[in-house]
Amino acid sequence: MKSINAKLLVSALLIALLAGFVGMLVLRSNRDAADIATAMFDHGIDPLDRLEQASRALNDLEKRFVDTPTALTHSGALQSDDGAALLTGLTDIVGSVRGAIGSLPDGDLTHQLDTLLYSINRLRTADGDVTHRFVKRELADIVRDVEGAINVIRRDLIAMRDLSLRERQAIDRAVLAGGASGLVIGLLLLAYLSRSISRPIRNAASALRMVGGGAMAGKGALPGDMMVDLEAAIRFVETVIENKDRSSRLQKNSSAAHLLATVERQQKRLRVALDALRKPLCLVDDKGRLTDANQEFLRLFPGLRAGTAVASWSEHPGLAAALLAGTEDEVLELEDGSSCRIRCHSNPIDNGIIAVFDELAGEESAQRELERLTLQDSLTGLPNRDAFYNALQKALHTGADPISVFVIDVVAFKNINTTLGLIAGDDLLRQVGERLRTLAGPDSITARLAGDEFGLILPGAGEAMGPERFGRGIVQDFARRPIAVAGRPLTIRLAVGVVPDIAPGGGMDARTVMRDCEIALETAKKRSTDPFCVYAPEIQKEHQRRQDMERDLREALTRSEFELHFQPFVDSKRRRVSGFEALVRWNSPTRGRVSPGVFIPIMEETGLIVSLGQFVLRDACRQAARWPEGLSLSINLSPRQFDSGNIVADVRDILAETKLDPKRLQLEVTESLFLSDADKVLDILNALRRMGITISMDDFGTGYSSLGYLSRFPFDKIKIDQSFVRDLTRRENMAIVRAVLGLGASMKLSVIAEGVETVEQMRVLESEGCEEMQGYLFSPPRPASDLAKILVEVREGFQDGRFGPSTPLDAPSAALRA
Repeated sequence: MKSINAKLLVSALLIALLAGFVGMLVLRSNRDAADIATAMFDHGIDPLDRLEQASRALNDLEKRFVDTPTALTHSGALQSDDGAALLTGLTDIVGSVRGAIGSLPDGDLTHQLDTLLYSINRLRTADGDVTHRFVKRELADIVRDVEGAINVIRRDLIAMRDLSLRERQAIDRAVLAGGASGLVIGLLLLAYLSRSISRPIRNAASALRMVGGGAMAGKGALPGDMMVDLEAAIRFVETVIENKDRSSRLQKNSSAAHLLATVERQQKRLRVALDALRKPLCLVDDKGRLTDANQEFLRLFPGLRAGTAVASWSEHPGLAAALLAGTEDEVLELEDGSSCRIRCHSNPIDNGIIAVFDELAGEESAQRELERLTLQDSLTGLPNRDAFYNALQKALHTGADPISVFVIDVVAFKNINTTLGLIAGDDLLRQVGERLRTLAGPDSITARLAGDEFGLILPGAGEAMGPERFGRGIVQDFARRPIAVAGRPLTIRLAVGVVPDIAPGGGMDARTVMRDCEIALETAKKRSTDPFCVYAPEIQKEHQRRQDMERDLREALTRSEFELHFQPFVDSKRRRVSGFEALVRWNSPTRGRVSPGVFIPIMEETGLIVSLGQFVLRDACRQAARWPEGLSLSINLSPRQFDSGNIVADVRDILAETKLDPKRLQLEVTESLFLSDADKVLDILNALRRMGITISMDDFGTGYSSLGYLSRFPFDKIKIDQSFVRDLTRRENMAIVRAVLGLGASMKLSVIAEGVETVEQMRVLESEGCEEMQGYLFSPPRPASDLAKILVEVREGFQDGRFGPSTPLDAPSAALRA
C-alpha cells in the first residue's frame, strides 16, 4: 500500500509541477500583456489624445495671430479681445497638458511637459503690454514642443504594440508546449499506474476465485476495471456459496450437518480472502447496515461490528457520514491524529456499497496539517488573512446568497500594549476574536487579518438596514461589556467599516471588496463619536482626493513649496513687539493657497509633519538669528516629532548651525502630546529646557487635564486659547481668563493671550494683568519681508492711539465685567 501511495504521490507531483510551470508561464505572459495594454491606454492613447487636442488649440491660436496685420505683428500691443482669446485658449491648453502629465509616469517626457506647462503659464501670466510678435514667437515654441511630445508618445505606442505581439506569440508557444507535454506525461503515467496499482487488487480477486473453487480461474479476459474485477470475484464467491447451499437443499440424501459444514467452510474461505487484503474494506447494504468487514477495517475502527446501523456510530461520525453519502473520494481524520482516504463503490448484489480505505503516509498527513496551520492564526485560532481571502473569493464567485463584509479595528490597541504589556495585548486579541465569532454566529466567517484588525463575512442580505444594525451592534456591545485583561476591566472601542449586500457573480473580486472595506474603516476611525462607516462611492472619491492631496504634499516638500509667515507677540506694557510666531503656509502651483487647517491634519496622520517641522525649525531659526536681540522666536512642535526620537538632537544641531541663542527660542506644545508616553515626553522637555529653551503650552484650557499637566511638566509659559478671548462678554470665558492669569502669577509662569482682534479685548486683558498678546488687531501672519514694517506699525499704533490710550485702563467697561 505504501508503494502505491508513493507512486500516486510522485505522479501527482509531476503533473502538478508541469501544470504549475506552464500556468506560471502563461500567467506571467498574460500579466505582461495586460500591463502593456493598460500602459498603451493610460500612458499612450489618453495623453496622446490630450496633447493632440492641445496641438489643435495651439494651431488655432497661432493661425489667429499669424493672420494679424503686419503693423500690429511687429509692435502693436494685443487688443482686449485678442488678449481674452489668448487667455481662454491657453487655459484650455493648460488643462489638456495637465491631463497628459497626470496620465504619464515620471520620466523625461513628464519633465518635458512640466517645462512646456511652465512656458504656457508664463505666457498666460505675462505682465505689461504683450505684443503680437512676442505671442507669435512664444506660440511657435510651444507648438514645436507639443509636436515633439506627440511624436515621442507615438513612438512609444508603436514599441508597446510590437512588445504586445511578442508576448502573445510567447503565450501561444507556452500553451502548445504545455498541452503536448501534459498529454504525453499523462498517458505515460496512466499506463504505468494502471499496471502497478491494479496488480495487488487483481491478485486479491484471483485469491477469491481460488477460494471459490477455481471454477473461473483462467476463463475469459479479465475486466479492464480492477474494482470491477474485485467485485466480480466477490460476487462469484457469493454465487458459489449460494449454489452450494441450493445444491445442499436439493440433495435429500445429504445430512443437514454436512450442508452446514460446507457453508461454514465457504464462509471461512471468504473470510480468509477478505482478511488477506492489506487494505481495510467493509460492505454496507442498502439499509445502511454494516454487513461485513475485514480485520484491517476492524483494526482501523475498533468497536464496530457487523449488523450494526452505520447511522448509530456516534464514536465515528465522519466515517458514518462518508459511508451513508457514498462518497467517491474523501479524507478522514482518525482519533490518533492520522488520516485515511475512503473510496466507495456500488455493490449491485444488495444495492449497497463496498468501501476501500487507504491509510495516508505520515508525510501526507503532516502536509495536510501544515496546510491547515498556514490558513489559521496562531494566536486566536481563527482563520488568517489568506483563509479569509479564499473564503471571500469563493463566496463572491460560487455563493448562492448576498454577503456583507466587515473589517474591524481595535482603536488605540497600541496604548494597551504599551501600558499593560504584550501578553495582555495578546489576551485581549483572543477575547475580541472569540466575542466577534459569537456575535456573528455559526454561519459567518470570522478571521484575524493582521495585528488588531479582524474580518467578518456575514451571509444573507437580511433587511435593508441589517448590515448597518449588525455593525453598530458590535460597536455598542464592546462599549457596554468590558473585557477583563490583566485583572482589570477594559472598555474596548472598535472602528468598523462594511461593504454591505454584495451579490455573488456581480463582477467584484476579493481584492476590490477588501480595498473598499479598508477605505470605510479609515473613514470610521476618523469619527470620534460614531466609529462606524458603510462604504459608498462618495467615500472612494473622498479617499482618492485625500491621496491626491498627500501626493501633492510629498511633492511640495521636495519642491520647497512651503514658506514661513510670522505673527507678532506684542508686549502691551512696553508697547512694542516682543517676538514672532513662525507659521507655515503652502502656495501650491496647482491648488493655489491652501489653508493650514486643510493640509496640517493630513501631514500629521501621514508623518510628513516630521519633515515639515524640520524645515520650519531650520528656516525660522536661520531668519531669527538675523533679528534684533530683543525679539524671540516661537515654533509649534507636533507630537509626531516627539515620536521620531530625534527632536532634541535636531534642535541642538539646528541651533548650532544657525547660531541662534537658545534663550530666544520658544517651543509650543499642545496637551495631545501627553496622551501617549508621558515619561518620555517629560524627559524630552527637560532636555530642551536644560539647553535654555522656553517651553510653552499652547491652547491652554481646551483639554481635560491642563492643570495636571502644569504640575507635572516643566512649562515656562502658557497661552490662553483664542476661543476664550474671542467672546470676553461671556461670564464663563472671563472667569477662565482670570483664573489662567492668576494661575500664571502664582506659578511664576508667563501668560500670553492669542486671538486678540479688537481694542476692547486688548483693554480688558490689560486690566486683568495680561501683558503679552497676539492677534489680528496687531497684524495677521505675514512674510518675513514684512517684519520690519510690522515693528514700525505696532510702535506707531500705540503712539497714535490706534491700540487705545497710552496707558492701560484701571478697569474694563461694565458690560465686559458683567
